[in-house]
Amino acid sequence: MEGSARGAEAGVGAALRRLRTAAGLTQEGLAERAGISVRAVSDTERGLRTRLYPGTTARLADALGLTGSERERFALAAHGAGAARTAFAAPEALPQPVSELMGREADLAGLVGFLTAPGARLVTLTGPGGVGKTQLALTAAAECVASFPDGAAFVQLAGCRDTEAAGLAIATAVGANPAHGTVTDLVCEAIGARRILVVCDTFEGVLGAAPILSEALRRCPEAVFLATSRSPLRLSAERLVRVGPLDPVAADQLFRARAAAARPGSDLSGAGSAIADICERVECIPLAVELAAARVAHLGLADLRDRLGAQLGVLTGGPVDDDERHRTLEATVAWSAGLLDDAGREALARLSVFDGWTLAAAASALGHDPLPAVSALVDQSLAFAPDPAAKSPQYRMLDAVREYGSGLLAAAGALGEARDRHAAWFLARAEAAAGAMRHVGQRDAHRETAADLGNLRLAFQHVQDSGQGRDALRLATALWMFWLWQGGFSEGRAWFRSALAAAHDADPSLVARARWGAGWLAYHQGDWAEARIHAAQLARLAEMSEAAVEHRNALTLRGMLALADRRLSDAAQLLADALAGARRLVPADPWLLAVSTLNDGAGLTHTGRLDAAAQRFGEAGDMFADLGDDTYRARCLRHLSAVRLLTGDSAPAGRLLEESLAQVTDAEDQWGLAETLSGMALAAAAAHDARRAGALAAKAGVVRHALGVEQHPFDAILAERYLGPLSGSDDFAAGWAEGRAEGRLDDLITPQ
Repeated sequence: MEGSARGAEAGVGAALRRLRTAAGLTQEGLAERAGISVRAVSDTERGLRTRLYPGTTARLADALGLTGSERERFALAAHGAGAARTAFAAPEALPQPVSELMGREADLAGLVGFLTAPGARLVTLTGPGGVGKTQLALTAAAECVASFPDGAAFVQLAGCRDTEAAGLAIATAVGANPAHGTVTDLVCEAIGARRILVVCDTFEGVLGAAPILSEALRRCPEAVFLATSRSPLRLSAERLVRVGPLDPVAADQLFRARAAAARPGSDLSGAGSAIADICERVECIPLAVELAAARVAHLGLADLRDRLGAQLGVLTGGPVDDDERHRTLEATVAWSAGLLDDAGREALARLSVFDGWTLAAAASALGHDPLPAVSALVDQSLAFAPDPAAKSPQYRMLDAVREYGSGLLAAAGALGEARDRHAAWFLARAEAAAGAMRHVGQRDAHRETAADLGNLRLAFQHVQDSGQGRDALRLATALWMFWLWQGGFSEGRAWFRSALAAAHDADPSLVARARWGAGWLAYHQGDWAEARIHAAQLARLAEMSEAAVEHRNALTLRGMLALADRRLSDAAQLLADALAGARRLVPADPWLLAVSTLNDGAGLTHTGRLDAAAQRFGEAGDMFADLGDDTYRARCLRHLSAVRLLTGDSAPAGRLLEESLAQVTDAEDQWGLAETLSGMALAAAAAHDARRAGALAAKAGVVRHALGVEQHPFDAILAERYLGPLSGSDDFAAGWAEGRAEGRLDDLITPQ
């Protein structure tokens, strides 16, 4: 596997040149064998193309006679794993710890030292639940992220129930979205040669996913992983750091701080002996100390000490966990739960199936106003209230508390019903958001769906596991536009594959909508083969049902595939037919009509009918403005700018692109940013500024690589026309190198 890492680091250009030379082929000879242009070979070897389409990769591998591991190494390089630093989440993407880290100064300093030391690869924090592993990991990651030029990623694995789900969660967190490959390949290809820190929290439930990290350690030489787990991952590169209880002094400090918060103004200056006894009884485990301190709101220290001791004595009998401290923690949580009233205990149990919740979500679980019960959970330190300034605020429980609550549900035989209710709530949320993503407030809808992602994963896994195939397909279908925005193509496509295979009870109209969404996810990753399968199935369903919207959708997907195949006349006719179909829809669907108008303009553009295309783009832009869909209105502006370039009107094209850039920046639309940068590269090329064109084209490629998308055929055709003649120049190559080197999304908002 060391060869894989070296091949990826070298990049596809160096790999192709080495393999071609070893095969005794000229560039012309290889191009003829592979059935591609000589320019494609030349540009790749000179580093002007850093990624290849899957079909091109396969043809080159066949022409070179590559098999086995050598073919895999070439495919890895061709997918861009060896590219220079690429776009990645900024450090602020790390979630904030639920409370201030106290009494861990030495542990924190040591952990930061381990993570930043030369040769560090994998550090695993082990210890019982409630000991503070996650808080320590997040605090350390925030302190040392400056040592990782490509940022940090965080993935919560508590909601994953198997290796594949865990792998997809990790893949999504690191921006992994290639069209093909196992989840291991997705993770490794996304990380490549980047210097990043990946924090994997709560690994103990999915230890079967440890080989993914093992492979990433081999193939991604600059990546460092920080895991938290009650059990070691048992990998050779692993450095175990045991997180134990606090020392008595730190436990005293933590207790006093939390008690003061629970009962402001209380005087604990002379209570050292009682506090020491309390901390000793709960083994100085941070969560247990915090739970005990919360009781100061209702009890004196002497009563607290006596009651706590008696309760622990009762609850530690019988079958227990192997870990003595976990037994104490469970007893402490049970004792805290025992102080709740019936409504509070019900809330503790039913909300334990959530990854986090809003008050509206809690009401769906409880069937009544949840505020009094949720407030009691917060008062008792069994839940944490959200930051008042958070854009998508959610209440949360620590894992140890969630485990206890789920145990209560299971003992009462109510776990399945609670998970059903949870899944129904988030399915309804996803379906409502799917519509909202096309109108005013679309940014909020995307942000709220992103905040729900942990719960959506839990819901999808539950409906899959419990045989609710139709609901699994509904959930996958509701989220396809979110995955487009989010960049989670790999995870979204995996959901569709499993849901389509299991949804035997789904009605044809739902299957048709699923094929529509799955087809677009495949299409935008350049996986034309899978997109064609979905398009063919969609056309068959449309013919069977005679539903106008399904017929329109089938024509649209087929038209875009024709555009990808460069069958321009066929594409224009299919997209025109789709527009005619959208106009006949009853009731009318304004968004589909606007999209069809935009798509028809694309077909007209590439068949030379530029005046008609400009009219279509203007009409579509007005429709999207009326709907409040700023992201698609910005796309209309970009397409219209292309028409202006084709007619020689460079000044209007530049103004349109500036307006598009402002819109995508405001909407935090990274996909739109990539397309706008591509348009600006075309404008620079039309102005004969090869260096600027190269830099902008490279920046667009950086963003696309991070999102896992291929360049849209509409733009790719134009790139061949405008950038192709410049691609062999030294100025273009220099600009390309500059653009790739910048490598962060926040650096790309304003082109150089």
